[in-house]
Amino acid sequence: MIVLLGFYKRRSDLSWEQFSDHWRNIHGPLLRDTPQSTRHIRRYVQHHLRPNPAYPEAALPFDGFSEVWFDSIDARKAMHGDPEYQALISPTEVLFLDTAATRMQMIDMPVVQVGEPVRVDGEIVQFI
Repeated sequence: MIVLLGFYKRRSDLSWEQFSDHWRNIHGPLLRDTPQSTRHIRRYVQHHLRPNPAYPEAALPFDGFSEVWFDSIDARKAMHGDPEYQALISPTEVLFLDTAATRMQMIDMPVVQVGEPVRVDGEIVQFI
């Protein structure tokens, strides 16, 4: 199991609310409802980082990040290489993201310090 973390900035002409609305209500459902792409995904989670004026100095330089869980690196490559993903999903990212500022990080060995193991479809996720 691998988890791809994507860190995103909104396009400069969009407010945070516009960015969040598009990501939550247009991009997310488009990805969810595209079976040829999602057959490669075990889990997709969006984290919308609402600006906090009380602590501007502590803010991350991103408007949100996502977790995309795959069984393997090959599954991730297969999704991104899928013609349906390339035709339907990838082109829409420029509608709300500053794609030049997007950053990705892949993790494969989380260390759980507190809490129960993560379950997907009732099974404990085994990280290798």
